[in-house]
Amino acid sequence: MIRAKFFICSESAALDARLNTLSAFHIMEQLNAPAFPVVVPRLAILSLLERDEGDPAVVQLHLRMFSGVQQLFDGPMPVNFNQQFSARTIIDMHGVVIPAPGELRFLLMNVEETLASWTIVVNNVGQAGAQLYFPPPPPPAPANR
Repeated sequence: MIRAKFFICSESAALDARLNTLSAFHIMEQLNAPAFPVVVPRLAILSLLERDEGDPAVVQLHLRMFSGVQQLFDGPMPVNFNQQFSARTIIDMHGVVIPAPGELRFLLMNVEETLASWTIVVNNVGQAGAQLYFPPPPPPAPANR
């Protein structure tokens, strides 16, 4: 049986092949946007998967992404365990368009079984305010005596 030990979304991620370690940078659990639709420039989906001895070394999983009830993505996620019993994966997505505030949900599926999920709360924070900065005033001119 294939199991997900963890499944998270972050802004970016790295897999160190030399040490076989996985790192996530800027984990996404909440997103604030002033207007919609909003584009998320980068999104990394990380997972640590395990398999049993009798499971195949290569499996075809499925990744689904929803904004509320609207499906934004549905695609294959091939995983190669390379004769090991655990596999680390990173899926990079660029330019993800989120149509509305609410919940952005990611599901990792094995056929119709949900192995893992991750939810990002998407908030509408209103129009961004502008902050003006002016240089400091010049010092007063010296008095003539």
